[in-house]
Amino acid sequence: MTRRYDLRFAAVLLAAVGLAACEVPSKPAPTSAPAIGSPPPADAAIPSATDLRQLYADKTWLWADGGGYFGPTGTFLAATGTGDKTNYAKGFWWTTDHGAMCFDAVWHVKDSAGDAVTCFDQRRAGEVWYQRKEPSGPWYVFKSKPPESEDEFAKVKPGNQIEGQLEAAKATLSIR
Repeated sequence: MTRRYDLRFAAVLLAAVGLAACEVPSKPAPTSAPAIGSPPPADAAIPSATDLRQLYADKTWLWADGGGYFGPTGTFLAATGTGDKTNYAKGFWWTTDHGAMCFDAVWHVKDSAGDAVTCFDQRRAGEVWYQRKEPSGPWYVFKSKPPESEDEFAKVKPGNQIEGQLEAAKATLSIR
């Protein structure tokens, strides 16, 4: 009888070891977003002009003291600052199949105006978007998956969110 119990014990032990070996590994802990200055992975894709356009069209990118509006037909409008540091810009924006989103605008400040072109380079690794200001800004995660409140993309809001500030800037700078 002891031998029968020994065989049963051995069978139970083997079954337990076999089940443990088949155990599905737990999900890896989510990794934090790369810090500013971390380049996108080497296999990151260059997004199409169409994908970039969908990311920005008819949205406002809010900045520390204003923002830029990317109109659905390519119009770019921006307003920043207050008082003597008030700025207003009007121009156009575009995207390329080389992963760039650019805007060209005439920026008005007190008593002067000047044209400036600004471009951002984009890469995409799965659902994570990376961005850097051209020509040599540091790479950073622009849009995480799942989204994080620290993402720069969290500052991209639907519609024209700067219309009031834009009108105030025009009035401050006496631009009609």
